[in-house]
Amino acid sequence: MSEFQVRVVQIGAIERHPNADNLSITRIGGEGGYPVILRTGEFREGDKAVYVPVTAVVPADDPRWSFLLPKGTDANPTWIEIEAKKLRGVFSMGILTPADPSWEVGRDVASELRITRAEAPEPTEGNERDPGLMPVYTDLPALRAYPHVLAEGEEVVITEKIHGESARYTYGYGRLYCGSRTCWKDPASTVQQSQHWWEVGRRLGLEERLRSVEGFGIYGEVYGDERGVKYDATSDRRGFRLFDAIDCKRRAYVDFDTFLALAARLELPVVPILYRGPWKTSLRELAEGKSTFADHVREGIVIRPAKERFDPAIGRVILKLHGEGFLLRGKKSR
Repeated sequence: MSEFQVRVVQIGAIERHPNADNLSITRIGGEGGYPVILRTGEFREGDKAVYVPVTAVVPADDPRWSFLLPKGTDANPTWIEIEAKKLRGVFSMGILTPADPSWEVGRDVASELRITRAEAPEPTEGNERDPGLMPVYTDLPALRAYPHVLAEGEEVVITEKIHGESARYTYGYGRLYCGSRTCWKDPASTVQQSQHWWEVGRRLGLEERLRSVEGFGIYGEVYGDERGVKYDATSDRRGFRLFDAIDCKRRAYVDFDTFLALAARLELPVVPILYRGPWKTSLRELAEGKSTFADHVREGIVIRPAKERFDPAIGRVILKLHGEGFLLRGKKSR
């Protein structure tokens, strides 16, 4: 279940902006959802609209986005990226635009509006064929999109979300396999963009470690100077922290305690654990502040039940929450 969708939504409650009479605030998805600032009177409760999330890229030649074009410059962009902002002291994620009356609520209209995701697709050079040993890691849905999936009081584990590149490793067919979230990296490749996954795997001796637990796969974050977010690593000597594991034979992610036991057996570090205990909405505050192992802002948090479970809306229950501070880093409040 991908967080990136350009969905038709029904507008819920609208409140006046506390610091601007001509602005109002609504939350997409209800309480705990995505906060969006809009012009007062532009929409009414119950209206249909299209919600365009942050990380979306909209075409500059579409008149509906003309208000986003830079003013007072000679810039003539082809595309415009939607970013989180703080307007008159209030945080806002994404924008709204009127929906075609024929579009039903819930429909993803990204293709109709020529909207794409800002992230570039992963290069295909330097990859190898999928050996079929372990799956692509689940694409974590956002807590803001599904604020009611976690049951109040259920035991959860909250870990720090690290800003880097997802990696997966497993041992099979007599060798180590190393990959990003979506591609397996060829050990013989000289493509620079593919090699830092292998540099980490070789430096940490993951072939020998994972041979001892053949049948399990590990998922972690490779990090180091990713867009200026360094942690305790560098671009030529990246760090690695485990965040999940899977029983490859059963194709089943393991409970958190099993994950910790596996990490201890492998003698590999895990992502920082910020909290374990009963879930309550006030724990969302853990997404803010500094990283626990770096002198810069925390990207956010990942929340999962201590015992694996599934939900009809999202499948496996594991959610992410980006911090406002991270999304606003380097930006000025308006």
